[in-house]
Amino acid sequence: MGISRLIYACALAGSAIFFVLYPFWFAWYLFLLILLLLPFDFLISLPGMLTRHITISSPKILESGDDGVVVLVAHQRSKFPARCVKLWLKVSGDDFTTWRRFVFGAGEGCRYEVSIDTSRTGVTVFESKRLWTVSLIGLFCLPNNDIVRSSVLVLPPPAKPPHTVALPRGIILKPKLGGGFSEDYDLRPYRLGDPIRSVHWKVSAKFDSLIIREPLVPPSHSRLLFITEWNDAKERDLILSRVRWVSDYLLKWDLAHYVRFGEKGPITEVTCDTDLLGYLYLVLNNATQELRTPSTIPIRFAWVFRVDGK
Repeated sequence: MGISRLIYACALAGSAIFFVLYPFWFAWYLFLLILLLLPFDFLISLPGMLTRHITISSPKILESGDDGVVVLVAHQRSKFPARCVKLWLKVSGDDFTTWRRFVFGAGEGCRYEVSIDTSRTGVTVFESKRLWTVSLIGLFCLPNNDIVRSSVLVLPPPAKPPHTVALPRGIILKPKLGGGFSEDYDLRPYRLGDPIRSVHWKVSAKFDSLIIREPLVPPSHSRLLFITEWNDAKERDLILSRVRWVSDYLLKWDLAHYVRFGEKGPITEVTCDTDLLGYLYLVLNNATQELRTPSTIPIRFAWVFRVDGK
């Protein structure tokens, strides 16, 4: 843009000198034509300059060592042209901050791909800073104060914690209150007060005594995976890798559980792997207000597994 302004200033000065030295009609028209380039450039480019914007998209969660890219795309809602968009992109993490400069050409769909350094675990934030839209000839520019950001959480691989003896191994069923139907059931002798419809007549005939089919159901789970707070990035990676391992272990046994970060941190229910990943993404991005609190939380947890960096 600086070169365009310099060329225009030289052309304007040259046409002015030419008009003074040679005051003919074509010298006046040349000077006027160059002078009118200013409002022409502004008016023809203004709609495009006002409607140009940048979007940043990236995967939310990546594994350490995976390949991933952040995509920057320029969009324009007006058919009127604008020369380009200049952007400074701030890339920041726990212990680093870098800047990268991009120039998006005219038209729709101009894009750049920025590789994500997955050797660094934790949250990496990609944020647009210092965004300018340049007019068609390059004589004007408009700043855009809209901040566009995207964050990527790079997680360490799961790692088994040192003490796993207390982890449950399967679901323990219990009798269903009030009876009824259940795919799982147990057989026991008839007791006074048992409903006649629960009698297993075929087995009762075999043993010559009344045998009851007692329905069994899994108890409402009250398991809590408690995540302690960390002091540095190394301890954070250790805790997160252990949390992932324990949660995966419980899910393999079809054991839903709750997860809480810190003593007074947010709590959520984990019934599948994506629940835990979404929870970690919001917690590490300090966006816990977006977490939906479970409708029912046990007053007391019957089983608590504490995950720390020790």
